[in-house]
Amino acid sequence: MKKEEKVDFDLSTLTLQELIETYNNITDFIKYLDENKIEVEEVSDDE
Repeated sequence: MKKEEKVDFDLSTLTLQELIETYNNITDFIKYLDENKIEVEEVSDDE
């Protein structure tokens, strides 16, 4: 079984500029995910 690896991410060590860049990167990534959603079609068992 593979051991789960965790990353300690302490925002308090970042400067204000780094926090703003991180926030922008996260919001851009979320926007990208939202724009590239894969639509799932429901398939009925009637066929």
